[in-house]
Amino acid sequence: MDKKEAENLLNESRDKLDALDEQILNLIIERTSLSYNIAKSKQSLNKDLLDSARENIIHEKINEKLVNIEINKEKVLEIFDLLATISKEEQKKYLN
Repeated sequence: MDKKEAENLLNESRDKLDALDEQILNLIIERTSLSYNIAKSKQSLNKDLLDSARENIIHEKINEKLVNIEINKEKVLEIFDLLATISKEEQKKYLN
């Protein structure tokens, strides 16, 4: 690969990453906005904020989807744990 091809590939890849980052951010915002509904439902059902069984199911689903994919599974699980933490924090805001 010559320099020009490498520059083009780098720029195209960065543009794609920027577009993906925007999509990811929009999905995080959408996901977080559901926290209000979840908190409201949990309150009506007298359920605890923490649902370890649900978090385990999410981990299992992620592990199943990543079986044949070469990616750091622990880091992906950490990302989903962070998303769960954000959700729980938003639910706490509603409940307080």
